Amino acid sequence: MRRRFAFNAIRRTPRGFTLVELIVVIGVVIALLSLVLAVSTLLIQQNESRQLTNAFKVLESAVQEYEIAIGRPLRYQDVSDVSGAYELPLIVDAGSLIQQQTGESVQLPFEYRTIGRFYLPCNCSGNNADIADGWQHYIIQLISLMNRTDGSKDMLARLDPNLLQPLRQASGNPLPGNASLTTFEDPWGTPIAVVMPGRQWNPVKDADSSVQRYQTPDADGTVRTAMEEIVGGCRNGQILFVSAGPDGKLGCLDCPDGQAAQYTLDNIYSYEPAEARP
Repeated sequence: MRRRFAFNAIRRTPRGFTLVELIVVIGVVIALLSLVLAVSTLLIQQNESRQLTNAFKVLESAVQEYEIAIGRPLRYQDVSDVSGAYELPLIVDAGSLIQQQTGESVQLPFEYRTIGRFYLPCNCSGNNADIADGWQHYIIQLISLMNRTDGSKDMLARLDPNLLQPLRQASGNPLPGNASLTTFEDPWGTPIAVVMPGRQWNPVKDADSSVQRYQTPDADGTVRTAMEEIVGGCRNGQILFVSAGPDGKLGCLDCPDGQAAQYTLDNIYSYEPAEARP
């Protein structure tokens, strides 16, 4: 006779996660998300930097085309230069350019501020938010000049349209009449700086100048301009284009207390600037 054994099914009550296990899992997920976000941010910034570097090359070519068309290098007026014709004068006001073209006064989304030194934007002014305003006028003036010749205008047409933006009024409306001005903003929305090289150093006049940066020539034989003191030195008489980088602040290499120099660390240059003189 066979015995039949009845086996009762063993029911197990499902066990949930303990609080410690939940905290560990959440910690791992947060760590992974942070890693993915950091890598993604780095890749995006690298792509934006490459985009800007390529744009700088196009700008340099456009400047070369313009200089070929006029038969000489561009000229920049420095603080001590009081006479002569300059493509980029020391005081550039886009509002005045518009008024000359249209006869109308407009309010722009930025101002021309006489902050810092030499009418130039500088973090030494104590108002770091204003760093982009003054430089905006110079890139507008330069693009306006280059649009006057076919060669440089064709080069500008190769730039990413997201970087070249039409200048608008503070209200967001287009400029009045037939006025048309263009600005150049880096991928982080800050106007780029146009740093012009100085004129050729004069061993008779400049050696005895009261302006210290004139007393000794740069390596390329030019005098160092106020812009070069603030942002970076030009090489071989070539314009230096500078982006403020992700922080939106150009900084100042010649800041008296040195604090504003930290903002230059993430700047992006069209080429490696000349070292600052001691």
